[in-house]
Amino acid sequence: MSLSLIPPNTDTTKFKVAAVQAEPAWCDLQRGVDKTIRIIHEASSEGAKIIGFPELFIPGYPWTPLANNFVAAQPVLKDYHANALSIHSPEMSRIQDAVHEADVTVVLGFAEHAQGGSLYIAQVTITPDGKIANYRRKLKATHYEKTIFGDGNDQSIYNVVQTPYGRLASLNCWEHIQPWLKTHMYSQYPQLFVASWPAAFPPHTGGSPYSYSSEACTRMSQFVAIEAGCFGIVASTVISKKGAERMKLIGFPWFKFPGGGFSVIYGPDGSALTEPVDAGAEVIIYADISLDKIAENKIVADIMGNYSRFDLLSTAVHGRKQVPVTYTDGEDDLKEGLSVLAS
Repeated sequence: MSLSLIPPNTDTTKFKVAAVQAEPAWCDLQRGVDKTIRIIHEASSEGAKIIGFPELFIPGYPWTPLANNFVAAQPVLKDYHANALSIHSPEMSRIQDAVHEADVTVVLGFAEHAQGGSLYIAQVTITPDGKIANYRRKLKATHYEKTIFGDGNDQSIYNVVQTPYGRLASLNCWEHIQPWLKTHMYSQYPQLFVASWPAAFPPHTGGSPYSYSSEACTRMSQFVAIEAGCFGIVASTVISKKGAERMKLIGFPWFKFPGGGFSVIYGPDGSALTEPVDAGAEVIIYADISLDKIAENKIVADIMGNYSRFDLLSTAVHGRKQVPVTYTDGEDDLKEGLSVLAS
């Protein structure tokens, strides 16, 4: 891909970015939209220009099937489905209007209620004009997520957009360990990325796998920042005891309430630009950054340039949209046949 970076990686202009660490309004679409808008305005009032939200912030991440059998989880999942957010909806329009009013760029994670009724783990990037600059679904639902959500589509791999403050990428959760997705992302030359995560807890809490831990999650995001040579805005979810009760998580040994948060902002060399915060606290963390720090790291290692060997190793991308019905004999012939049958 050939492009001109505007602003360039040598730009010394300082601006503020924000990573959200907050509890969703569990299974409540309207309250979730209200809370999202409040956070947008709060971060904007502090001077933030780019704001990153957690994965599935509306209407919350549904751990319920993991902590229960699927039958016991069904009542919660029914409410969850009813409170998912549609991409073309009055609720999304309210969020877009808030972004425009606040004059910021937002990456929001949400459960998408698609036409026909399926749910998807989705992200939108909304720019200061209030328009959706990018809309994507998580490439692959992870583990038990497959019982609730569908997989992504061709749009999922195009996760970098131009914003007034640089090229902004987005990843959901374990997309961080999808090497080909990351390679394609790096080829789009991101200068910043938002890492949207659910809640995660200290290593081996209640016997949980290390890969599920907050430490592992932050390291995944940290290494993407290092590989890409870009800034990383890591957003995460908090779960209170009340939230755990609502989602039927009480007694599940992998979780401790309140907790789950691990938000942080990384520089392009992988250094943390923010101080650790209480895992159970709802906060917005901020960092003042400038893109010239990217150039300092690209001089050393640019994996899409001076530190690559595309002649030996490259990635093939099959980004064509797949559809459920294809007319192999010609759509016009089929329509003519249907007309005859109907007459």
